[in-house]
Amino acid sequence: MKNFKSIVLVSFLVLITSNVFAEEFEDKRVIEARVTFQKISHQNPWLVGEPFNRKLNIIHLGKGQFFGVTLSKQNPVYAEFESFDYSVPKLAIKAYDGETGFLLLESKGMQKLPKPVGLDLKLTDKHCPTGKSRYVYLPFSKTPIKVLMLDQKKKEESDFFFKNQLLCGITISDFLIPTEYVELFLRSGGKSFPHPGFLFDVNLTPSEKEYYSKSFPNPLLVSEVIPGVGPAYNLFPGDLVTMINSFPLTKVDEWDRADKILDLLLRKPDGRLRELGETIQLKLHRNFQSLSISYDLRAYDSNDFLIPEEAKDRRPLYLIVGGFFFTELSNAYLKEFGSEYRVKSEKKLVYLSDYYQKKVHPVREKIVILSRVFPLEGNLGYQDFQDLVLEKVNGTRISSLSQLKTLLQSEESTYYAFELSGGKIAFFTKKEILELQQELQSTYKLGRSYNLED
Repeated sequence: MKNFKSIVLVSFLVLITSNVFAEEFEDKRVIEARVTFQKISHQNPWLVGEPFNRKLNIIHLGKGQFFGVTLSKQNPVYAEFESFDYSVPKLAIKAYDGETGFLLLESKGMQKLPKPVGLDLKLTDKHCPTGKSRYVYLPFSKTPIKVLMLDQKKKEESDFFFKNQLLCGITISDFLIPTEYVELFLRSGGKSFPHPGFLFDVNLTPSEKEYYSKSFPNPLLVSEVIPGVGPAYNLFPGDLVTMINSFPLTKVDEWDRADKILDLLLRKPDGRLRELGETIQLKLHRNFQSLSISYDLRAYDSNDFLIPEEAKDRRPLYLIVGGFFFTELSNAYLKEFGSEYRVKSEKKLVYLSDYYQKKVHPVREKIVILSRVFPLEGNLGYQDFQDLVLEKVNGTRISSLSQLKTLLQSEESTYYAFELSGGKIAFFTKKEILELQQELQSTYKLGRSYNLED
């Protein structure tokens, strides 16, 4: 009888706790959650890394959609509410921007949800704080975001700032990201924010002004065009931009000039944020000639770089043949050597990364490297081959892993001669390659020897 009373009491307490949690959950404006990420290794891309999670605050935007800001340049898998109630369903990842860490989550099957946070830009403009603003880059990001500078520094983790129940934006360190970025992220279905497409210099010395623009006051000097993002082959370093979207740059004074130019590129005349795909028109001066160009705004993406920064939205590509592990060189691959990767990794690869990272080619070439050799009975003598550039196979220059795979599958070849940097050569017959592939699978139990179709 005593045991029965204990069970009833425990059940009653669990029921009360659940009801209290449900009531508090529905009344909360900011909800604690945890997002789970999948680790990805660029040096061991066939392995599935152990997941890790990160705590974050999220807000309900309506229709079961939740918003938060988490780690950038990661691979989120799912999220869940921070709760003792393990019956709470997981939140699906609806959209994720690797540049800003903006995360849009979706809950399905939940009967009760917190009251949605309204995103009324007219009210935020009227009631939220104003003051000095400038464009900044969030950690590990290349996309400029216009923020409001705060008088007092907040915590480094992202949080939400409200005034009279009105969302004014996201606080990170000593700046506030306005609500307009959250609204656009939701309205666009979680698309990234546009990048200007090029870098520029406005702080020219008197001698530089004399050299570049004797007849153009307040010149905008193009210093770099981002391949795959900006108007490559139409705009070049050294060009002088004189007008942006029919607005003459002579009207832009020296005060906060860089921010005002970014406004012209990334905002409409009424101040609203531009979206991906909107057209930018430039008038410029090059070699004593006036030219006009136009291009569509895109998100920052390094996939078109000769040496990309990371494998965006996918696992790093690899191909293992004869125990030789080939992959495409990226900055993320080098950085897995640790904080001292410039010293610990292969010097030639660091040199290539420094000088050719943003080089782009019409056929979208990549640098294929031999990362290392799996020790097998049939490839003895090649175990010291590591971090070498694959230059040619059977006399054909290699410019991508997919090209290498196609060449290796050719029925015409009976042998393969791999020419690597440093004058190193590896030679195998087709029969030896097949035998090595079988030995590789039996020895290391790899699920797959390549992932090029992903």
